[in-house]
Formats: sequence, structure tokens, C-alpha cells
Amino acid sequence: MAQSTARQLEAIPKKQEQTAPIHKTLPKVRSTRVPFSGFEIMSAALLSLLFMGMMILVISSKVNLSSTQYELQNVNQKIVEIQNDNVNTKQEVSELSNKSRLMKVAQDAGLTMNDNSIRNVSK
Repeated sequence: MAQSTARQLEAIPKKQEQTAPIHKTLPKVRSTRVPFSGFEIMSAALLSLLFMGMMILVISSKVNLSSTQYELQNVNQKIVEIQNDNVNTKQEVSELSNKSRLMKVAQDAGLTMNDNSIRNVSK
């Protein structure tokens, strides 16, 4: 008999068939979630920062607009007050420069008016 260099294997006994278990375990479902790349994470972060910056800009613009409108309202109120003062002053000047009043003040001071010395000048 020739010797062989192959290893002698023992025969593996067949396993007995097992009965089906009462509760079958469900196979684990692998997550099909795809991880984000570095570029996607960076762009999401930059967009979030940009969005926050725009929100802050809008809010500060609204606050600035409100304060400017308040200042405008105060200036308009001062303009109305000054216009009323001007109207009152013009009325007072008109009353003080009335011809009958001027004649009365002149008579009280002892002045008289000579109609012959009055000249009308026209261009």
C-alpha cells in the first residue's frame, strides 16, 4: 500500500433535524441610512449660520425702523408746534400794525398826521 501524504479526515456525523421553534426570530434589519459627507455637514452649518444672521438682521432692521419712525413723529410734532407759533406771531403782528391802532398810539404820544405831506409812490 502506498502511503499518501493527505490527511485522514474523520467523517462528520449528520446533525439531526431540529423541530421548528415556536417563536421565530426576525432577522435584524440593517439601517439603510447613508452617512453625511463632510461637505454636506459644512454646507448645512453654513446655511444655518446664514439663516440665523438673516433673522438677526431682520429683527435689528425692524427695531431701527421703529426708532426712526418715533423720531420722525417727534420732529413732525415740533414742526406743527412751530407752524402754530408762526401763525400766532403773524396774527399778532397784523393786529399791532393795524392802522387804527397805530393812529391811537400816535395820538397818545401827541403826534398828528398831516395828510398833505403823504405821497403815494408807484413803480
